[in-house]
Amino acid sequence: MSNGSPTAFLLWSILSSLFLCFLVFHIWSYDRFNCLKWNSGRQPGAFKRVMTYSYLATLPLLVIFSIAFTIIKYKEGYVIAPHGQIIPKPTEFYDKVNERWILPLYFVFSIAWAFELITHLEELTFWLFLLHQGPKKREWFDSWEFKLWYTGSVVAILGMPLTTLVSRRNLDMCQAWIFLVGSSASTSTTLLFLYVLARFPLFVRRIKDDGAEPDVVIRLVMFYQLNLGRVIFRFLFTLPLFVLALDGVQGNHNVNRNSLVPYKYSLINFLLAMGGIGCFVSSAITLLIFFPRSLTHELGYTAKAQPQEEVIKASSAALDNAPPPSLHHRHTPSSPKAT
Repeated sequence: MSNGSPTAFLLWSILSSLFLCFLVFHIWSYDRFNCLKWNSGRQPGAFKRVMTYSYLATLPLLVIFSIAFTIIKYKEGYVIAPHGQIIPKPTEFYDKVNERWILPLYFVFSIAWAFELITHLEELTFWLFLLHQGPKKREWFDSWEFKLWYTGSVVAILGMPLTTLVSRRNLDMCQAWIFLVGSSASTSTTLLFLYVLARFPLFVRRIKDDGAEPDVVIRLVMFYQLNLGRVIFRFLFTLPLFVLALDGVQGNHNVNRNSLVPYKYSLINFLLAMGGIGCFVSSAITLLIFFPRSLTHELGYTAKAQPQEEVIKASSAALDNAPPPSLHHRHTPSSPKAT
């Protein structure tokens, strides 16, 4: 895993920094950072704050990891292998000062990935909660979906740092195990989200037929389109890292240990680059879903519903009254982050 070039990690640094700038701009445009206050929203509570801050904490941790790891990579540079191939210096030959930073950075990365898993598992379980909502209204905190999220979150927040702790003796294997555990969990969550996407058009059609307001239907359709793109980039994030990790923990190391072969060295960098692009593009789409701006309302326009049309109580209750594991939505309760 240490055979990735400084350039590959530089790409991670650039993407994470750009996304951090975009996040600050988007949250400011959304509501001037009011959504970050503890008592913001119509249903303030500790649960919503935990979800908000865990999601927003992921990016700064990734920025710290990416930039610090890139600096170390460039400081250590390259070495000439016995066969004359120029490769990044292996971790075991790092300067002691730089080597001491590797394990703390792995802990930072594993915690960031744990927060990411919590966020996406929460979104998955809440959409499952809405899709399974029948005529008899269920409470989110009493549902099996919430219990699934709670259990999965505990496993993630404990499991990722523990993975780093257990495998800390070998730094190369430590990174491989972090990638393997994290990418396996993220891929599983993304695969399960395909079920949500398959059921979502029928859900939107039912809401529309029940007479939901135009803003609600339009926003749900927008979420569906955004999630289609996000799932693609989620796989682009998890699968390349899964390939690297699986190769790193098994015996032959056909990808990682054969960096002396030029095309395999390029393959390592390609997989790392694809993982970084998938990670931060999918995270940017997640930001648009969690904090959806409404230009219609910002410009002072309102959509008019058809006359003599009422919203069916079942669908309204599912969207309005269920206390979603939400971040914020100021206008309509149509997102998994509605408040």
